[in-house]
Amino acid sequence: MGAVPPLLSGQRGRRQHAPALMLDAALSGLFLLAIGQAVILAAALLSARQPEMRTANRLLSALLLVFSAILGHAWLGLNHLYQQYPHSALAIVTLGLAVGPLLYLYLRAMLSDQPLGRRALLHFAPFVLATLAMLPFYLRPAAEKLAWMRQWDGWPWYLTLAGLAKLAILLLYIRASHRLIRRVPADSELVHGLRRLMRIWLASGALSIAALALAVSGADAKLPLSGDAVDGIALMLFVFATAFTAMRLPLGYRPRPLPPEPPPPAQPKPRYAGSQLFTIDRDAFLARLTACMEREQPYRNGELKLDELAAQVAMTPHELSQLINESAGANFADYLNRHRVEALKSALHDPLQASASILDLALAAGFNSKSAMNRAFKKHTGLTPGEFRSQAETPV
Repeated sequence: MGAVPPLLSGQRGRRQHAPALMLDAALSGLFLLAIGQAVILAAALLSARQPEMRTANRLLSALLLVFSAILGHAWLGLNHLYQQYPHSALAIVTLGLAVGPLLYLYLRAMLSDQPLGRRALLHFAPFVLATLAMLPFYLRPAAEKLAWMRQWDGWPWYLTLAGLAKLAILLLYIRASHRLIRRVPADSELVHGLRRLMRIWLASGALSIAALALAVSGADAKLPLSGDAVDGIALMLFVFATAFTAMRLPLGYRPRPLPPEPPPPAQPKPRYAGSQLFTIDRDAFLARLTACMEREQPYRNGELKLDELAAQVAMTPHELSQLINESAGANFADYLNRHRVEALKSALHDPLQASASILDLALAAGFNSKSAMNRAFKKHTGLTPGEFRSQAETPV
């Protein structure tokens, strides 16, 4: 994907007969359609409101925007416009190095509840280094870039090596992504969709290899499709397949997360060692918190933050976090979900709310997505909300 560097596609005098021109026109339209689809889907991902999906959505949005840039460049090559826009020379040659990391990190963020952390940025080191190395060329005036393009009737050897390196890195990340998906139990439609996408991504990688071979060998001069066109088709496969999967499932839908890594053998230091609440303070704070949760039910606010609840019970966020950790043996999110599950259980048992949908009841209880509700409810009850409601409706 993006393995074909931007030389003067078509300067070898490739086919000019009518069927070939019609094929170019059709592919040009498809490229523009795919670019528009990628940009629209990227915007939709960025506007999705599920907080637990924010990182994953941003990564997939960035990946789609990278593909739209590479597709735009392939469109220039298909229409023989590189000479008219000299600054397009090698403009996207390093973007291919970002495709694999974005793909892999997107899947990690999608399938795991663990934050990525700053170490994830190391995956982009090859892309950053390559871009910095290309800066002297990018800063050249347009006339020098045009002269550089005109001197080549084929491919310089270093661009061939760069294309092979990008493809090798991409295939390594696709393999790592495939292993990541295999760790998730195949009990959700999204996992099935991601596995189908993996097969399409592998096919796209194979097409990129074919595009690179065609461009390097010069065989595309004798064929109805140029290397640019084949590489663009590989990118279109990814964009349209991703859009199809996104349309079939809500943008905030998630499968059951990856199983956590086994804990280290050494016992960790207590989280709040050295800052224990006095017993009398803890009892008073706990009574205040319990009363607030029972009377005001702040957990029904799906966007409730730790500092907001702390202000309601006249505590500092650190004190509240410590109190929940020590008294409930849970973190803040799990503590809220326990109350939301109990509220949802009561609503599912309520005959007056029998006609309400489970999703409406879950939103009223404070869950902000269907996937968050399913995970929390199954964790605390061992049942899905639908199974729990069915049991309540079954006469003894």
